[in-house]
Order: sequence, then structure tokens, then C-alpha cells
Amino acid sequence: MPGTGSAMNGLQRLLSRLALKPSLRIVRRRLAARPDAAELRLWSARFDRAAREPAHTRTTAVTIGDVPALWIDAEGARAGRVILYLHGGAFIAETPGLHKALVARIGAQARARALMPSYRLAPEHPYPAALDDCLRCYRFLLEQGWAAGRIVLAGDSAGGNLVLALLLRLRDAGLPLPAGAVALSPVTDATFGGDSIRRNEGHDAMFTPALFRALLPLYLPDASLCTHPHVSPLFGDLHGLPPVLLLVGSTELLLDDAVRYAMKCPSATLEVWHGMPHVFPAFEFLAEAIDATQRIGRHARHCFVAARRAGSTR
Repeated sequence: MPGTGSAMNGLQRLLSRLALKPSLRIVRRRLAARPDAAELRLWSARFDRAAREPAHTRTTAVTIGDVPALWIDAEGARAGRVILYLHGGAFIAETPGLHKALVARIGAQARARALMPSYRLAPEHPYPAALDDCLRCYRFLLEQGWAAGRIVLAGDSAGGNLVLALLLRLRDAGLPLPAGAVALSPVTDATFGGDSIRRNEGHDAMFTPALFRALLPLYLPDASLCTHPHVSPLFGDLHGLPPVLLLVGSTELLLDDAVRYAMKCPSATLEVWHGMPHVFPAFEFLAEAIDATQRIGRHARHCFVAARRAGSTR
């Protein structure tokens, strides 16, 4: 029957949307009862099993030093552009299937290849192991002949933190900065000093403040480093950075992490999406996720074009 498939797809999207927040609240309750690495990895694996393989996408495994990574080439990707994508997961877990699908969609919109490393995870490998691995992957791209102006950094949650920290570490090391960056629901303040940590408690469908405070020492055993800019980018000098796009949901505990960063960083653009959960672009059945992915793609394309016009080899 004509249109049946489209109608069924629309129904599935509606049902998935209705089930999303109740499902996330179940996870929130379970993690609140047992806020440790094993429980977080268990639920991350359950989410990952629901991920669909991205269509019209080629993936190629590569090892960068001792860091496993994945090249993700969506249909329409241009060989001269690359998104270095740093996945989220509280520095502790990863969801390769879910993130591969998200990165493929971003790459298609940005018309760029994407490289997604599997950086080392805490608690087995605490700070600065993950950031070291991300820096190694950026150096790899430069060594392979990619001009910095043809690279855009992107990441979500903990990966958003790594994106913003990597910008500062690159500058500190005297390396050329990328054309731009994207951070989805990033952690920018490891002291959790934003008012939304308290204001949005109970409204955030996924997290509780107690969970954040329980997991942080697994990544950062030395609490004296909480305000170091490579841990909490909010406390760094944010002048002279390339264009940074920040996306966050209005009910997130981490809302003010993005708001305060945007207020301090002259090159930042902040978008607060009403009622959206943490890293909502990953949930492809949401109409807002589709819109946000398109927005991310436009930002990346504009960064690439601006860098080319400026004759940048940053």
C-alpha cells in the first residue's frame, strides 16, 4: 500500500520520542542507586545495542600510535575536510555504534570525512590519558598532510570537554588551531559550580548531581586539578580560539557549563534547545536531532570555507 512504510516510520519515531524520557529516567534511577563505572558501562552497552548501522557509509579501522580509531565516510563526504570527533561517555564508557551513526550524520551534513578515536578510558586510565590520545590523533592528521584549516573538532559531553580542552592544549603547545569546533552538552567546569546543577535537578532526565560527583574522581583522582584549563576549559583564557558552536538542552544539569563558557569565549555561539535531553542529536528519531545535525553541518562547512578564504593553514 502506497505510503505505508512512511506512515510506519513516522509512528515508530513518535513512539520512540514518547518513550525516550521515561527510559532515560529509569537509567537515572539505576545509576543513582549504583554510581560506578561498571553500572555506567552496562547501561551504555544496552543503549549501544539499539543503534542502527548508518546507511551509505564506509568505515575503516586505523591505529594511531596505540590508539584505535575509525574513519567514517558518509555519502557525499569530501576528501579535503575532516571532522575529528571525540565521543562522550563520562570519560568511562563508549557507545561505538550510537556514535558511529551520529558521526556519519554529522559528516554527511558537513560534507567531510570523520575520524573517531577510541581514547583510553578511566578509571583504568585517568586524566590526562584521554586528552593525550586526542592530541596524538590531531598530530596524526597534521602529519598526514591535513592543514589545520581543514579540520573541525567535534564532541559530546565528556568528548565536548575534550574538544574544548584540546583547543587550549594545542595553543599551549604552539600547534596550529583547527578551523572550528562543536561541543554538544559539554562539561566545562569540573567543580560543578554552575547553578543549573542544582536548578535542573529532577528536570534533567538522565543525570543527578550525585552521579557527577561520584564519577569525577575516577577520571581525575587529583582533585587539585579541577580548575586546570585542560580539565575545566571554563577557567582558561578563551580568547583567540576558532569559532565554537555549543548546543545544550534547557533542562540539563550542564546547561550553565555551556552558558558560562559562551559568555567568556568571544568566538562561541550558544544554542539552547528547549526541553531537549543530554546530547539530544544522538537520538535520530527526534525532529530536533535532525535539525541540530543540520545546524552542526552548516557550522562546520562555514568554518572550512572561512579558513580557506583566509588562506589559513592553522
